[in-house]
Amino acid sequence: MEIDVKEASRRLGVNDSRVRQLLRAGELRGRRVGNSWAIPAEDVARLQRRGRRPGRPLAAKRAWAVLDLLEGGPAAWLSDSARSQVRRYLADLVDPGADGWLAALRGRSRVLEVVAHPAAIERLRRVDGVWPTGPSAAAVRGFDLVALAEPIPQFYLAEEQWPALSHSLALREGAEPRLVVRLPREVWPFAEGRLRGVGDAVLAADLLEAAEPRAVAAGAACLSELLDDWRRARSRA
Repeated sequence: MEIDVKEASRRLGVNDSRVRQLLRAGELRGRRVGNSWAIPAEDVARLQRRGRRPGRPLAAKRAWAVLDLLEGGPAAWLSDSARSQVRRYLADLVDPGADGWLAALRGRSRVLEVVAHPAAIERLRRVDGVWPTGPSAAAVRGFDLVALAEPIPQFYLAEEQWPALSHSLALREGAEPRLVVRLPREVWPFAEGRLRGVGDAVLAADLLEAAEPRAVAAGAACLSELLDDWRRARSRA
């Protein structure tokens, strides 16, 4: 079920302008219907359950740098000074938990909920440069998600790939999605450093956006473990 901005603001206890800010920031998912928004009620419920007041997100390049550094990569798309700042950010970071990680990293991608024929999804899986993510990919990697209901597939692809693929495979945004497409902002992170394909840090960050509490907890636990490992490696260097 989808609701409008006014109903979302009532449920969240904020004004309409704040709901629109959350939509633009990617904190709430929604789709444009003319001059209005249609917002999945379950996404509003997710924020209600957490009782969370989102903080300021990292810039997209820095959010991707956090994940790359946690994977042992160099965050090669940043300048030396910006990379040093992100390293200091990680070194000083007190474990933020699921809500803090999500707030910091949420600006890294544009997330599309897509209506697609099953055959088109299978064709998309075979396209070069398209990387699976989400709970299904995390379960294959060994995350403790075996008891979750079968989620809809999720994929990363480059922003410039989307127009041609959406046309050739008849993919479109819609209210009853069969597919989630993630388009990284500002940088294509999977061609640099250690992020060749989707690493555990990226899978964990994506799990933070799931509706299931177990998936969110698994993502937060993985990021905390990776942060501890990064700090130990840094202290030995």
